[in-house]
Amino acid sequence: MKRRAFIKALAASIVYTGGGLPALGRVAQASSFPTLDNRVLINMMLSGGPDFRHLFPPPFDSNPDSYGYRYWQARAGAHSIAESSSAYQARWENDYLHASDGQTKFGILAKCGWLKRMWDAGNVAVISNTVGGTTRNHPHCELIMNQGNLSSSPTDSERSGWGGSLAFYSGGNVLSLTRAPRPFAYGPDLSDPDQHDNQNLISMRNTRQLALYRADDVPPHWPKAHITRSLRSYYEALGQDASLNSAYDRFVEHNRALREFGEAIEDRLSTVPLPDSVTALMEGGLTQSYLGEQIRNLFDSFICSDILTPSTVSMQLGGWDTHRTQREVIEPKLEDLFGDGKAMDVLYQELPDDVRDNAVFLFGGEFGRQLRANGDNGTDHGSGSTILVIGNAVQGAVYGEMFPEEELARLDAPGSEITGLTTIDSVYSQICEWVQPGTSELVFPDRTLSMIEVGINLGSLLV
Repeated sequence: MKRRAFIKALAASIVYTGGGLPALGRVAQASSFPTLDNRVLINMMLSGGPDFRHLFPPPFDSNPDSYGYRYWQARAGAHSIAESSSAYQARWENDYLHASDGQTKFGILAKCGWLKRMWDAGNVAVISNTVGGTTRNHPHCELIMNQGNLSSSPTDSERSGWGGSLAFYSGGNVLSLTRAPRPFAYGPDLSDPDQHDNQNLISMRNTRQLALYRADDVPPHWPKAHITRSLRSYYEALGQDASLNSAYDRFVEHNRALREFGEAIEDRLSTVPLPDSVTALMEGGLTQSYLGEQIRNLFDSFICSDILTPSTVSMQLGGWDTHRTQREVIEPKLEDLFGDGKAMDVLYQELPDDVRDNAVFLFGGEFGRQLRANGDNGTDHGSGSTILVIGNAVQGAVYGEMFPEEELARLDAPGSEITGLTTIDSVYSQICEWVQPGTSELVFPDRTLSMIEVGINLGSLLV
């Protein structure tokens, strides 16, 4: 690494961590997970607009006028099957696991075995007909989802995210496990609602390379050794010579905080080897190693939860904009997330009971897809979508009408989409209250556009 790149990386760490680094005394070693006494939201943004109707289709019905027939007819191209009754039935019977909440019957893609087991255990909430994005523009709608604010305009990019706000008001930190922090993780600026403050944001893009280099840890001939020794000596001398009001005080303090913080994390993780199953995710076990890296970061974050004090966690998986060959594109990603021996299955097997009991996972994209497949065996942008909330604390059920009969009249119409009936902030508010009671009104003070589909009770979503 060249000197300029090293200085740039150090500066980036300072910017992203802001004031969010915890004050550290002597950090105890651990041979296992510390007890997780607080509740944590893990938000997985599925950028691109995932088609959850592909993941959760209706049962095949031989009646040509039924939803269970018309759906398969309208979506045959997206499933890469022939337009015939026998093809619809074979796809349903062979490629989907059959599920029900006692009222609604639906399928779960057979490649998503972990998701089906979590559903059977009562730990999956399928919240249908949600709406967040008010346009079909990716960046704008993703900003809306990150901020939890349906009135956000494309120019409101500097506002706080609802994850950063929840962490701030609940007294914890927000951990960004992605390669760069997303707006979801931005904290509130109490002096200016159009700006954000990252004092509670900790960037954890690679937990196993978080600490600044220590001169005694690198070979003398290694190019980084000279820079490491020079920087450490420079900051030590600067700290001794600078006056209390020196312009360099802030840099000295950041260096000290980053060094102590990074070494505390490094020392802790040295006592808990990364499980082989997690390593395998990053080394060919998934179609996208980036997801495996984030699972590694999340595992490590729970190992260090007493140091990090997380309230919210930011993750992301892109590539869900399936205008073409949807089956070939979307199913490997769904399997990466929810399949047997894949990301969530491996993580859940490695986490202790108290972590699973106090962690809730949220999966959703910036918008949904249209009701009918397009001519390229994909689906185009639509507004209404589905949100998944998964965890031991979840009251598993289908929330909202999964396959509304009123859609039958629109299935053949170009551009028709799912009708959004439950706004995202209605769902997010319930999660806020679960993480820390009393925070929903602080995170969402202007819920003027909130609505909930008639007949569903989101108050029972979490226990």
